[in-house]
Amino acid sequence: MQAIAGELQIVIAATLFLLLVTSFVIAFIFIHQIQHHKYVREREEIKNNYKQEILKAQLEVKEHTMNSLSQEIHDNIGQILSLAKLNLSTLKQHEINEVQFEDKLKTTKELISKSIQDLRELSKRLNSEFIIKQSLPQAIERELEYINKTGLYETDITTEGQAQALDDQKKLILFRISQEILNNIIKHAFAKKILVRFHYMVNNISLFFQDDGIGFNFDIARENVGTGLGNIIHRARLIGADIKFTAPPSQQGTLIIITLPYESSE
Repeated sequence: MQAIAGELQIVIAATLFLLLVTSFVIAFIFIHQIQHHKYVREREEIKNNYKQEILKAQLEVKEHTMNSLSQEIHDNIGQILSLAKLNLSTLKQHEINEVQFEDKLKTTKELISKSIQDLRELSKRLNSEFIIKQSLPQAIERELEYINKTGLYETDITTEGQAQALDDQKKLILFRISQEILNNIIKHAFAKKILVRFHYMVNNISLFFQDDGIGFNFDIARENVGTGLGNIIHRARLIGADIKFTAPPSQQGTLIIITLPYESSE
């Protein structure tokens, strides 16, 4: 009888142990599934946010392009055509000699040719693939050219190292970040010089934006993050880039460094 009772206790203990192990396994699988579903949802959310940010950046680049085109047509091409019109209005044979007539006609042709060339350049920028087809330094150099045309800034761009291709979407985000940095310099820095430097390294690319303006205290600015600075930080993190702001109050100007690792080839 005692032997049977002992065997019964062993069976009960084994059954309880198996139930405990089974419960643990089921709980583990259940928790793992919950964590997996959470991970999948988070990954999907990140992917959707990234797609939305890409679309937003594309729209902003187009808007920025249209604004700069409008300004360029008004300030540059409109002025050239006005000069051509003025020249044509003075082409009265009875008031000027033949040499003067030929000179004015030649000048007018040159002005019209210049406006046609400028319009062709502008038409290229209307192409939605314009940024993608260019290298990032080329795209930013063109932005600096338009800034330089205002006569208010001295700009310069340099490239160091062996250039490597970037993912099109990351290039677009980097270009939009660059536009926002340049826009902030124009709006807030009261600068005269804007320097941009690309440094291609083995594992990453670094972009340096430096101005000689009034600078700012980043800790204070971070507490009152505006749309511009907020977008720059958010978009840098979105593509896995590190961003540093150097703006000590004792020194003139601001230095912004963006470092983006290359994608692994594995």
